[in-house]
Amino acid sequence: MKTLALAALAGIGLFALTDASFAACTYSRNYEAEGGMSGWPARVANSADATLRAAYANGTCVYLKGQHNGGMAPAGTPSNQHVTVSNGVRVCHVFKKSSTNRNQYFPTTCL
Repeated sequence: MKTLALAALAGIGLFALTDASFAACTYSRNYEAEGGMSGWPARVANSADATLRAAYANGTCVYLKGQHNGGMAPAGTPSNQHVTVSNGVRVCHVFKKSSTNRNQYFPTTCL
C-alpha cells in the first residue's frame, strides 16, 4: 500500500511539472541559433508587447532567431542586439534594457 501511495504521489508530481512547463516559447523548425537564447526567455516573458507576454504564458510563442544584431533599436536599449520571436500574430524583436531604463518590461518592436 505504501508503494502504491508513493507511486500515486510521484505521478501527481510529474503531472504538476508538466503543467508548469507550458509557460515558454517553442522553437521554429527553421530556428536560427546565432548567439543562442541564454537569458532571453525571461526577457521575452517580460516583453513590452502584451500579446507576446500572453503567448509566452500560454506556451504559444515561437522563437525564430537567437541573439543577433541588426535593425533599429528602440529607445531604452543599449544596442541593436535582440532575439526574434512570433507572438502568434506578428513577428517581434525583444531587446535588452539599458542601465537607465526603469520600465518593468523589455523594449520590443513587433511587425
